[in-house]
Amino acid sequence: MFQKAEEEVVLFSPMEGRITLNGKPAASARIERFIKWQDETGEKDNFTTDQNGHFNLPIKKATVKLSTISKFVIAQELRVYIQDEVYLIWTMGTGNKIEFGELGGKPQNLHCELSDEMTRVEVDDGLLGTSCKWDNIVK
Repeated sequence: MFQKAEEEVVLFSPMEGRITLNGKPAASARIERFIKWQDETGEKDNFTTDQNGHFNLPIKKATVKLSTISKFVIAQELRVYIQDEVYLIWTMGTGNKIEFGELGGKPQNLHCELSDEMTRVEVDDGLLGTSCKWDNIVK
């Protein structure tokens, strides 16, 4: 009665950029992407930066049946592991289900400096804390 048809949703948009620590490339750093949306366990996958600190995370999608009486919410986190340290660089709760919906478009020249403090970024549909910065958003 309250079920919709199956729908493909974006759990985490593709993301590419550069990670540095104290201004130097975070070479071979491990990036852990954590997404929680259907249960408390969530799901994790891992990626590695190249020798220049560049990374490229692929899009993460799922097919779901959404109820017409509930709100779909995705919790996203990115952690970077380097030199026996862990840095949380992205934490977001969003109800947006489309590609690049987190920021309202694709961020250009994304750069994450691990020594920077996390700041709150105003977004249309959710809450974002990040130590990453970008030049602009392409709609």
